[in-house]
Amino acid sequence: MKMKKTKHKMLTVMIVPHSTSKPTTLNVSKEFLIVMFFIFVGVFAWAGLIIHKQVDYWAMKTENRILAKESEYFAKEMIQVRQMADNLREMDRETRKIIGLKSKKAVIQSGGPTVGELERITKYLAEKKLTITPQEFNQHLSALTSETQELKKSFEESNNFIKNEKVRWSATPCQWPVHGRITCGFGPRIHPIKKYKEIHLAIDIAADRGDPIKSPAAGEVILADWQPGYGKLIVLEHQWGFMTRYGHCSKILVKQGQKVKRGQTIGLVGSTGYATGPHLHYEIWKNGMAQNPKRYLTEAILK
Repeated sequence: MKMKKTKHKMLTVMIVPHSTSKPTTLNVSKEFLIVMFFIFVGVFAWAGLIIHKQVDYWAMKTENRILAKESEYFAKEMIQVRQMADNLREMDRETRKIIGLKSKKAVIQSGGPTVGELERITKYLAEKKLTITPQEFNQHLSALTSETQELKKSFEESNNFIKNEKVRWSATPCQWPVHGRITCGFGPRIHPIKKYKEIHLAIDIAADRGDPIKSPAAGEVILADWQPGYGKLIVLEHQWGFMTRYGHCSKILVKQGQKVKRGQTIGLVGSTGYATGPHLHYEIWKNGMAQNPKRYLTEAILK
């Protein structure tokens, strides 16, 4: 049997130059072109894979660098916030020390690293080229949040205490209503006119007729009229249960229902009612109990 010889199909590629040179003719088989095609595709795919890996590598490296910068920034911010919290805590302690306010527990007992600890952490991270982890950041942030809430409560408590003290200061009759010599004190005495024993629930302050009588605290006029024994009488009602009375006035300068301030002139010294001479009959009452006004003639009563 005779075998037929098959010829490979050939392709002719002609390269024609722009110059006057002769064109070049290349004869290549179809199989050669197919092999070259697959080699080209393989090389292109391999190059694309390498480029993709390189892009991913540099993108990850850039992202890590950004994350490191952000972590460093947050660590520094955490130190500043911690420093602020420590300063506020110290201010709160000093405020409580000044006003004598004692809490039922320590002002701040919550955890959280101190500024020194955070600085050491930051230094370590910088030297080791490391960053704070999200878990560590969240732990520090949680501790600072808790401490901030405690500080807020403590400041509110101190603020309320100071507000109450201001009201108490404004309401406490702790100034002389008129300057002069105390001629009769608080307690047992012989009535200067009727000559019998009695409990004198006031002090008598000698002063010149017409001297101004000033309110020793803010309050409201609840009586401004003539009363038996007292003569022309002024009665002021203050906050915190205080009430003050001013007897034997020569003139009343306020009206019932009027609001008065500390240091405001409310009347003039006189000798109306049962009086042997010009002076101020001065009473202080607190929660319905007569007080010795002499104790209130100094701001030490506020301590």
